[in-house]
Amino acid sequence: MRHHHLYRTGALLALCAANALTPMLVQAQNYPAQPVTMIVNFPPAGVTDLVGRALAASMSQNLKQTVIVQNKGGAGGAIGATAVATAPKDGYSIGFVATAALTTLPQMREVPYQVDSLEYICRTFDVPVYLLVAPDSSFKSAGQLITFAKANPGKLNYATVGPGSLPHLASLDFADVAGVRMTHIPYQGEGPAVTDLLGKHVDVYFGTGAVATTHNLRRLGVAAPKRQEESPDTPTLGELGYPIVWSVMGGLIAPHGISVAARQTLEKSCAEAVNTPAYKSALAQLKVGWAFSDSAEFKSLILADTARNRLVLKSADLLLK
Repeated sequence: MRHHHLYRTGALLALCAANALTPMLVQAQNYPAQPVTMIVNFPPAGVTDLVGRALAASMSQNLKQTVIVQNKGGAGGAIGATAVATAPKDGYSIGFVATAALTTLPQMREVPYQVDSLEYICRTFDVPVYLLVAPDSSFKSAGQLITFAKANPGKLNYATVGPGSLPHLASLDFADVAGVRMTHIPYQGEGPAVTDLLGKHVDVYFGTGAVATTHNLRRLGVAAPKRQEESPDTPTLGELGYPIVWSVMGGLIAPHGISVAARQTLEKSCAEAVNTPAYKSALAQLKVGWAFSDSAEFKSLILADTARNRLVLKSADLLLK
């Protein structure tokens, strides 16, 4: 009788355990059962934010739940990346990031995350870095700017969206290849950087074609393998004798360890969203390059960029000591 009692107790405990798991399983299978928050790691109105909002709108349609954009800018994107890496693993807090915060910043300074702290859902855009000046700048060509910079070492001030951003790495590579020395003025986002460029507090901006279009900035060159459709008259830096290629890549991420069901749902949703006419139209208006990589390819690109960026940071003596 004692054995029978133990059997019944064990069965009862197993049943209780199964019942306790049932809500969790149902919740995962019904994902998403509530609105999803998408953390963007740059302030409002920049490229990362605008592309993230376009993606959120398209994902809201196929998830049948609102995807709420929450901006957490600052520290070159590290604040937003940290927020995603440390968020609950239930799939209701995801991130949309420009990836330098993942491929560069952990190699420059102590941050509370690493590449493996995150899940890579999909890459959704890729946009080359331009060498930009204000529309009324005295510099009409990259050649003029380089001639001035060589004659006046350190006098030119250039802006980027922050230390360790892709435009910052592009600027380091450009200065190295062109043999010039300029002074870096970092900003928290595109908005304040362009405001100071237009106000003549800085002379040059390394940024995207989207911001050039929005503010009618003069494009002196593009760090791309070929000329861009959006600006066919802008020479590549390679054509000018400075063969460097840099682009801002971005996409959807999530905290490492989210449920398989949530991850698969997000991957499917993202793949559908980037192919919607609404998303493609939004990117075309922003002059941002459409791109898509699935989870595995996105992570492999992240790892490749991390290795490449390490070489540039080492050359500039910016690696974390």
